[in-house]
Amino acid sequence: MHLQPDLAVSYYGIVTVTTEARLETVEMRNTVGARWPFLSDHERKLLHELELADESEHRYGPVFVPHTFILDGDRAIHSVYMGWWFVGRPTGEEIRRDMRDVFSRREDWEYRKQWSAGGLGG
Repeated sequence: MHLQPDLAVSYYGIVTVTTEARLETVEMRNTVGARWPFLSDHERKLLHELELADESEHRYGPVFVPHTFILDGDRAIHSVYMGWWFVGRPTGEEIRRDMRDVFSRREDWEYRKQWSAGGLGG
């Protein structure tokens, strides 16, 4: 993932939650070369708690649509992406943009201080 170098030098983190069993989750993490945690929710408890199940199709049972949440420092949801395939999933640049936006709200963000003080063109 092209974001891994950015994440290594920032205050951001990624966690992936899968519905696979633990062994398959570890294999998935290794296959994609991820350096962030992958968690297993094979019993789908978290998906039900977060109400991420689409239960409109009764013939097949609940369908779980992939979601990406960008959280701010106090774990409030900043943005949500959801969807199958590439439709509805964030690009690397959209994630970077969201992370920059979240980071810029920090009280200790140096550029914010300089901007408010009239520096950096402000």
